[in-house]
Amino acid sequence: MAFNSHGDSFLYFWCGGVFLTLSVFPVIALAISDEQKRREKVQGLIHSSFRLFVRGLLAFGLIDLNISGRERLLRCQGQLIVCNHPTLLDVVLLIALMPKVQCIIKHQLWDHWFLGGVVRAAGYIRNDGDAGKLIANCSSILGLGENIIFFPEGTRTVPGKSLKLKRGFAHIAMFSECNIQLIVITCRPTTLIKGDKWYEIPKEKVKFDIFIDECLDISPYLEKKSQAKVVRKLTGYLEEYFYKKINYV
Repeated sequence: MAFNSHGDSFLYFWCGGVFLTLSVFPVIALAISDEQKRREKVQGLIHSSFRLFVRGLLAFGLIDLNISGRERLLRCQGQLIVCNHPTLLDVVLLIALMPKVQCIIKHQLWDHWFLGGVVRAAGYIRNDGDAGKLIANCSSILGLGENIIFFPEGTRTVPGKSLKLKRGFAHIAMFSECNIQLIVITCRPTTLIKGDKWYEIPKEKVKFDIFIDECLDISPYLEKKSQAKVVRKLTGYLEEYFYKKINYV
C-alpha cells in the first residue's frame, strides 16, 4: 500500500506502536523473567522498529538523511548522548542508530495510553521531578555501561529563540564522571517543531543532517573544586557549541 500523504507514515507508526504494546511486549514480559535481559530485548525491538520506520520514510521519498561520524556511536559505552532537539523525530532517528540506549521519560508519559506501555517495557528512566533521584538512577545506568540520550533543552527548540539549556545533563555527567557524546541535528525545512501537530508535515521533502562529533572529555572539569561553577561553565560551553553548530552548519 502506498503512502497517500506525509501524515500516513505517522499513522502507521502509531498503529505499529499500539500493536507492539498490546501484543508483543506482554509476550516478552511473560517469556523473559530476567529484568535486564527483558529490557534489552524490548530496547532492541524498539530500535528495529524505528529503523524500519526511518527506512520507510527514506524509501517513499519523505525525508533525506545524512549522517556524519556514525562510527563514533559504535564506541560509545557508558556515555551521555547529548543532542539538540529541533523536531519530534529526533529520538526516533537516534534510537534507529543505536541498538541499545536508554532515554529519560517525563512522568506524564509513563501512564500515557499509548507511549506508557512502550517506555515501561523498555525500562526507560522515569523523571518524577526529583533531581537527586534522577541523577542517581542515571549514574547507575551509566555505570553498567549503557548510554543515555539526553535533550538538555528539556523540550523541542522554538525557532527564532535563543537556545537555553537546562543543567541536568551537567550534574549527571559530573556525578557519574562520564564523558559526553555530542550530536547535532538540523532539518530543513523545519518540521514537527514545538506546537506542531504530528500530522502537520511540509509538502516538500525534509532533509535531516545528523552530525556525531568527537566525545567531550569531562576530566578537566572534574579537577575543579566548585561543582556549581563547573556545572554553569559546562552548560554555557554547550550552549555556545550548539548555537555555532546550528547556525553555521
